[in-house]
Amino acid sequence: MVDKINDYVVPEEIRKKLGIYIKERREKLGIGLNQISVKTDVASSLWSRLENGKVLKINPFLLKKIGEGLKIDYKELYRIVGYLDEDKNEIKSNIDLEVAYKKIPLYASISAGYGACEADIVDFIALPAVKHFTGDVFAIRVNGDSMEHTIENHSIVFIKRDVEVPNKRIGAFLLNNEALLKRYYVTENGVFLRSDNREYPDIKVREYDDFIVVGRCVGSVINEDDF
Repeated sequence: MVDKINDYVVPEEIRKKLGIYIKERREKLGIGLNQISVKTDVASSLWSRLENGKVLKINPFLLKKIGEGLKIDYKELYRIVGYLDEDKNEIKSNIDLEVAYKKIPLYASISAGYGACEADIVDFIALPAVKHFTGDVFAIRVNGDSMEHTIENHSIVFIKRDVEVPNKRIGAFLLNNEALLKRYYVTENGVFLRSDNREYPDIKVREYDDFIVVGRCVGSVINEDDF
């Protein structure tokens, strides 16, 4: 099963309350979106969506950055979102604030369809250096619907470089210079790359194909910038 990051969806009423709070604070300081974006290393598009209550899942580390940029105690933001125990004035136990983050490259695209050429690095993403995200991990934007509804079109997938992908697990592959995101199947009839969307046929890996296992999928998130 594909791991999901930050599964908790903040209720709309709370998202709007947070948005109003940070927008009023930013405007009171006389700081524009571009300026606060540079100051906090948070994209201006993300700031805009936050202020308009459009970000469904709000990372506590992001709130710390916002607090620093707006010169306010980030715990006040935690109170609004519900990450702070009001009675004890403590961070709720399921929010781990001591985890180290690392930056990984984000590549332009990988096909969840019939294939795409290798892409260039377009950005870098901060990830918690824990569990599946330790080691050599990179991210790719998904282009295509062949892995729906396991992995939606326009998602960002996280790939851990590995020499093997376990049977029936999702991985990234290069087949005759085409980058593919598929489920790896080994059967008595050979090796196949299978789509979770069964409208797509299986792709058989033949002996003469140039086939490289890039790594296994260790997580995915919806790329909200595309909506």
